[in-house]
Order: sequence, then structure tokens, then C-alpha cells
Amino acid sequence: MRLIHTSHPPRIEAPRPATRAPAALALLLTILLAAPAAPAAPTAPARTFHTVLQDDQAALFTPSRLGAFLRELRHLGVDELRVSAEWKLEVPNPDGAAAPPGFRPADPRSYDAAPAMRALDRAVRAAASQGIGVIIDPAFSAPRWATADPAPAISSGDPWYNRHIDVRALATWEAMLAARYSGRYTPAGARAPLPAVGTFTLWNEPNQSGFVSPQWRRGVPVSADWSRALLELAYPAIKRISPGATVLIGNTSPTGADSQAGNHGVAPLAFIRRLACVDPELRPIATGACAHFHELPADGYSEHPYERTAPPWVPSSPLTPDNGELGDVFKLQALLDRLIALHRLAPGAGNLWLTEQGYGSGGQLGGQPWSEAQQAALNADAEFVAWQDPQAVSFAQFLLRDTLTTQTLALRARTGDRSAFVGGTWTTGLERQDGTPKPALAMFRAPVAARLLADPPLASWLSSAPAGRPAEVIEVWGRARPMHSRTPVIVEAQDGSVWRAIGETTTDGAGTFDIRAAVATAASVAVRFRWLDSRGGWHLSPANGVVGMTP
Repeated sequence: MRLIHTSHPPRIEAPRPATRAPAALALLLTILLAAPAAPAAPTAPARTFHTVLQDDQAALFTPSRLGAFLRELRHLGVDELRVSAEWKLEVPNPDGAAAPPGFRPADPRSYDAAPAMRALDRAVRAAASQGIGVIIDPAFSAPRWATADPAPAISSGDPWYNRHIDVRALATWEAMLAARYSGRYTPAGARAPLPAVGTFTLWNEPNQSGFVSPQWRRGVPVSADWSRALLELAYPAIKRISPGATVLIGNTSPTGADSQAGNHGVAPLAFIRRLACVDPELRPIATGACAHFHELPADGYSEHPYERTAPPWVPSSPLTPDNGELGDVFKLQALLDRLIALHRLAPGAGNLWLTEQGYGSGGQLGGQPWSEAQQAALNADAEFVAWQDPQAVSFAQFLLRDTLTTQTLALRARTGDRSAFVGGTWTTGLERQDGTPKPALAMFRAPVAARLLADPPLASWLSSAPAGRPAEVIEVWGRARPMHSRTPVIVEAQDGSVWRAIGETTTDGAGTFDIRAAVATAASVAVRFRWLDSRGGWHLSPANGVVGMTP
């Protein structure tokens, strides 16, 4: 599926003129279709809704493709590149019991020779050259000398160290990152300072035992206590160096376990409550690690709301009430807002950053719940769900290209096990591992989603209603992602074998629109839109079906 570009406005069937309605019905219809779904006024600023993409394989480990990768992200309309900074890979003697003598962990110059730091520098410079911002995401493993981990076994390959990570040492390293990417630091041998980085997280998925251990102790989610201690040190340290930087707290994965599950993860809502030192009824806790609690600083809360086996509007099961999947976004947002009102979290925590997300597809690999076509539709629906939270300030795509699918296929052929997976295999990409576009690529650049709102009798008075047939009202949301200014769009619905216009509107300054229209009563209705680029060329989005998600 690809976008179609033409130099002339499209010729399509225009909406049918509306029959004149009695005054009372016309007034009621006006109310029905009022402001919530109308385009922004010409003077209204565009809502901040960043597009974030992460693909470390392309950004850090494939320098020959880095320039083309960033150019493709610009073409797709990506605002920010999220990129991992692995502490272990950027320091000397990472597998030793002690840091080497003379090592100065707070000094950016101590890291100039590290290949992993040079790769991160290269990615930051390349992103800046394309006008793409950067989110630096400290991740995966500490050096052993900053943990309580024992020496690794000789056969362990590249071990990660995450047990009892020293928060003071970690905060020192994160302050060094802020200094390195403050816009004022020039590495040895470079001719110009490194670009400034605008956004930092503190640690990737601290509610998962693969990244922080322990998670639980005697029924208490102590990983949240560890995160609080890190936050209290790292946030002010980063702000002293880069006062204008955005520092995100949380960075949580969508699922966890419970207090009886030993060292498994902590579900994000339970993690947030413990981070804020409140019990399940939001009553303050003032004992143990919470004894000297004070309001926690934050410029935003980062969540990874993967919903791998269900559509994005479906909430988690009552058996897992503290999950933070896409269907739980409004519950998560409500908890953050309540904790802000209780002065447990700073007001900035109400800015919800969705920084890692994606649906896996089974085009090449069996054992996946969604086809490549379904992946494309679900990704668009997911962004629409996220956009409905007015405090959500970003939406994310994890991976441009799938990873290790070829290796997994080879493993299956070799072993005969059709369910085998190589660790690190992901199929959430917009492209296959070899760069072949999936339908999700075109949908990412111009996502469109629609939901059934109601079946009111007044639907027939809409100008878009099909003549002589029952009609239903739908809400159509879409985004011409590359656009950063207002542009006209024409929304179309499939009427049998014919596509006809059901509405015209103008996007906001971020390329987003949201309208209501009437369509024929049919389970197979699909929608798409045409949008005008800054050069006067028209583009056609992919099509997506109408779903019955709850408003």
C-alpha cells in the first residue's frame, strides 16, 4: 500500500446537497455536530502531539544506513528519535568489580573513546541534521561495579547487570549525559559541539525484572522505591545543567505481576502509586522508604502501552486492574491527575508521553495474532485512541524495520519448531527486516481511523448521508503526519464499489483533523482522506474500516 501523489486536485463525487430541514431539527443537528469534532479555529495553536520513533539497530548499530534512516523518518513526519543509552557499553571495565583508577564518571571527556558513546553522538548529530529531536533513554544494563551482581559466568556472553543498581552512580552518569548533550560540549577531535538534546528519561522500564532487580520485597514493589530515589537525585542534576530539558519519569512497561509473584514485574498503576507513596485507596504512606516523602518533580510521565493481543480500545481484564495498556490510558491518566491534585506528583506528571508502542505482525512469522494488514489498521486505531486523551503529548512507533525475523525463520527450519524465536525478534516494524514496506508504512505517514458514534434518526439530515437509505453517524480522525501547518483534507467513504466525499475540513497545525459524517448502514464501510502538501500536490491515505470503539 502506498501514497498516491498527483499535481491536480482529485476528482471525486461531491457530497449530496442536504434537504432543507425544519428549523428545530436543524438546530439539534448543529448541536450534535458541534465543537468536539470540529477543526480548530484558524488562530488556535496546534495541539502538541509528538511522533516518536525508536529503532536502535538503525540509529546506533548500522552507521552505513544512518543518513538514509533519518531522511526516511523526516519523510514520514517523525518529530523525535528515541534512542537508547546503555550505561554498561559507555564506561571502562564494565564487567569488573570496580571502576578503573582515575576514571571521572561526571566528566564527558571520560567517555569520548567509548565506541557506544561515539555511536550515540553520531545518532544525535544525524537527527539534528534532519530537524528531528532526540529522546535519550538510559537503558538495559549498568556496569557491574555499580551493582550488587556477582561476576558473570564465562559462557554468559554479554551479561546485563541490574541487581541493586547504585542510584548515585546512575544519577552521576545521567547528569554527564545532560552535560554532553547540552549544546555546549565538543568531544575530542570534533570541530563543533554536540547538538542539545531536549528530552531525557531516567531508566527504561524500571517495573520489569529484566531491567531492575529486585522488583518486590515482602509484598512491597521496591522497584518503585528505587525509581523514586533515582528521580530525587537525577532530576535536579539534569535541570542544573539543562534547565529547559524535559525530564520524563516512569518509562514503564504496560504489565506486571502481583506481590506474590516474587521478582516479576510491577504493573504500572501499582508502580505509580508506590512511587507516589500512597496505598490502593490513595492514602499517604509514611513508613519505610516513604518516611520522608515530598512531592516528586516531573515534566511528563512516560508509558509503553503495548496491547499486543487486543484492539487498542479494549481495557485490561478485571483480573489485571493495574495494567497500563492502550485501553487503560484514561485510567492511567486519571490516576496521574489525582496524584497531582493530592500534591504527590508535580503538575508536569500530567503530561502523558507514550514513548514505545507497536503491534506485531505475522506476515513472515507464524504465531503472531495479527496480519500485516491488520497491523496497519490497529496502529492507526491506536493513535486515535491515544489522541482522545487531551493530555497525551506523544505517540510512538517501535521500530522502522522488523528485527531478526530471518534468524528466527532459520532457527525454525533447523529445529522443526514452528514456535521457536530468537531473542530480540520483533515484528512491530513498518517494514520487513529486508526493508520491504508493510501496509503499516503508508498508514503511519497518513493514519486514518473511524468509529461509530450513534444511529440517530437525524443522521439523514447530514449532507453526507446517502440518498434514500438509512444512515449512521461516524467520527473520522486522521493525520497528514508530514504537515506542520494547516492544510485542506477531503474525507471519503466507500459506498459499495464507489468512493464518495463525505466531508471537507482543514487540519490543525500538526496535520490532524477530526470530523463527523453520515454513512450508509453497512458493516463493511471504510474511510480514507486526501490531503494537500505544501507544494500543492494531493496525497491519498490508506483506507481503514469503521469500528465500534467506545467514545
